[in-house]
Formats: sequence, structure tokens, C-alpha cells
Amino acid sequence: MSSEFPSSPMPPATAPKARKSRLLKPTLYVHDYINLASVQKCLEDRRSDFVTVDSTTFSGELELESRPYEQFFVLERDHFTLFSHYHAPVKFSYKSRNAVMAHLWRDDVFTDMTSTRFVEVDGLWQLEQQPVLCFAFGQDADTLRSSYVIDDNTIHEYYESTATMDMADLATVAQGKADLCVSHFFVVNRGKEYWAVDTKDPSINYAFGPSTKTRTISRLADGSITVQALIDEEHLQASIDARTGQSPKFTLCDINGEEVVEGDRFVLQIPGRGDDDDEDLDDEKRTMFDEKDWVTIFDTSYLVTGKKVMFVGSMDRAHRFGIAVVDDITYLTFEGQFVQIENRDRFPGIVVLPETPSKHNRIHLTNSDDGLIALSRWGAKEPIVFEWMKAACGIFQIDEWYSNISHSAKLRIIKL
Repeated sequence: MSSEFPSSPMPPATAPKARKSRLLKPTLYVHDYINLASVQKCLEDRRSDFVTVDSTTFSGELELESRPYEQFFVLERDHFTLFSHYHAPVKFSYKSRNAVMAHLWRDDVFTDMTSTRFVEVDGLWQLEQQPVLCFAFGQDADTLRSSYVIDDNTIHEYYESTATMDMADLATVAQGKADLCVSHFFVVNRGKEYWAVDTKDPSINYAFGPSTKTRTISRLADGSITVQALIDEEHLQASIDARTGQSPKFTLCDINGEEVVEGDRFVLQIPGRGDDDDEDLDDEKRTMFDEKDWVTIFDTSYLVTGKKVMFVGSMDRAHRFGIAVVDDITYLTFEGQFVQIENRDRFPGIVVLPETPSKHNRIHLTNSDDGLIALSRWGAKEPIVFEWMKAACGIFQIDEWYSNISHSAKLRIIKL
């Protein structure tokens, strides 16, 4: 197995510049002995030109000389070859054909194909991660996005009517392609609706939309979650939503299940750091914070940059947290001021301000079955997570990658 690409046959300074048109249609030369119907389909085929050539006379090298500003592909029986002035001809596995073709519009198709993504196996280049098999409704296929991370690393099959969208039948097709793609799930697309389907048991399927497409398929493709686990997450979210802080009947509870009311002061604790190999921590700090299951938040201060609140841990400081109820909404407070989401676009942190938060900056408080509480953005499902900084401090911030509160930092309230 190799991770070094073929060297360029000419210096970069003399290499011609390819056309930068995003709409450049890939050209694929198909030898006359190739049955095109047997070639694994991919999304980029919908905008490509297929040209059948005489296998006894066609030469990719000679064709390249006549097309000095273009890159093109030649389809063979067990692989396809990229011809480009930027490097020697490169042979690829069919399983990564869509990923390669989707980036042909770049000056050099290898621009973002680093050795961390592609490897050479048995003389053929392919992505390290297996592609995802997607079934697309034929009439919708032209609207699917290409040159986009999740759509790139795919192989495709098409169905032409909803009558043929039978999950069990599609699973049988998927099982027959287990050596070409991720084997434990496949994706079915119909318009703006998507389903992730368990290959072994197609009755286990998870519906999602375009807004969560990248996140959902990425997690499934890298093996960090299963289709059933996604379903379980959604059920957990539904259960949590039933106890939402947006309800006028909501009551915040401490670790013992006792109601927290206005006027109460309590300790808010976060899980300890756990095992940490940070060499910058001295022994005293390791003993105080790393070996404790729970650490009390006792103070806040602004970081020098970004103005995100930095929460500092201690074991015996005063109890400075409380709640305020305004218009039937329960707010977390710190020394009488409102704990709220920072007013910024990307990965906002948590701030403490005297004014009541706007709806966009409001924090959603949730009780969980284990006596802990979780924080998320109001009206959304973006979790608030805790990131340890150096030693005994860290920050809370919105994690925009996930849309499920089960990823939120779990805190506990100890009321005295």
C-alpha cells in the first residue's frame, strides 16, 4: 500500500492551466470492448460525456497531446485512468470514480487529494474510506449536489418510480455491492427526503432531511454510529423535548430530584477531567481536578480574546448559581445575572449579562432521567458542550456539528 502520488512529468511552472469553469463536463473515453451497463454508476455520470473509441487505435497519450488544457478519463475493465498534463497517467479503482470526477474542475485534480485521503492498493488509487451507496429517484438525480463532500464519495443506483422503492429489494442490491462500498448501511433519496437503511435489516431505517444530510451520513460512514443508534438518539430527543424548559410547567431539579425555585442558591458541577496526559499540569492540579468525579464551578472571567466566559473549577467555593423565572421561562443565573449564549455567528460561547436574554441567546434547560441537567440553544437542538482549557478552567460553547441534545455536557445541581 502506498500513499505517494505519481510525480509530475513537467515542472509546475510550465504546466498548462486547465479551464476553471465549474460547469466543465468530464469526458470519459470508453473502449469498445467495455459494456457500459456493467460499469458502476456514479452521480457525476449525469453531467459527463461518454465517447466510445476503437480500442485498437485509441491512445490516451496521443489524445492528451491534442487537448493541452484538459483532463479526461479512460474506462478500462477493472479500473479507470486519469490523463492530465500535471502528472503521469493515474489508475483508479471504480469505487472512487465519483470522488475523482467531482474535482476535475480544479486546475489539478490532485489539489485536494492528499495522501491522508487516498491510498494505492494493488496498483489502483482509492479513497481510504469506502464510498456510500445511494439510491436516487431518477427524476431527482439532476438536482443532487455534486462536488460536495458527502455526494463525492458515493456510488449510485437509480430507481424510476416510487413503486420500485422497496427497502428490502434495495437492501438485496446493497448486499451484492458489499465489496464496493460501506456495507452496514445505504442511503435512499427521494426529492428532499433521505433514509439511512440498515443493510442487514431494512426495517431499521432513519429519515432525515438536507439540513442534517452531511452530519448524518458522515457519522454513519465513519462507523461512529449505526442506523439503530440514530433512531435511539431521536427517541431520546423526543423524550427530552417532552420535559422541555419551554413549558410553563417546567421545574428544574437538583441531583436528588428536588425542585429548584427562585431564591435557592446551588452548586453547579461538571464532570472531572478524567485521565489527562497534559504535561503542563502540575501534580497539585492533577490531584484536585483530574481525580475528582465532579468539579464545582465557582467563578467566571472573560478570556482575553473572543470574550467567552471561562468557568473555573473549585471544590469549596460559595454557591453562586440560581434561577430566575421570567414570563414562565426558567433562566440559569450567576450572582443574579443571566447566563446566556454569546451573540456571535460561529461556535458562540456562554456569557453572563445583567439583561434578560433574547430568544436567540436563551439557554434551554433540560432535566434528564439520571438526575443531571443538559444545556442547549433555545428553540433548536444544538447542544452546549464544555471544553477544558488549561488546568482547572474551560468554556461552554455551542457545538454546531451535532443537532441532538444527547451530546450536551451533563451537569448536576447540588442545592443546600
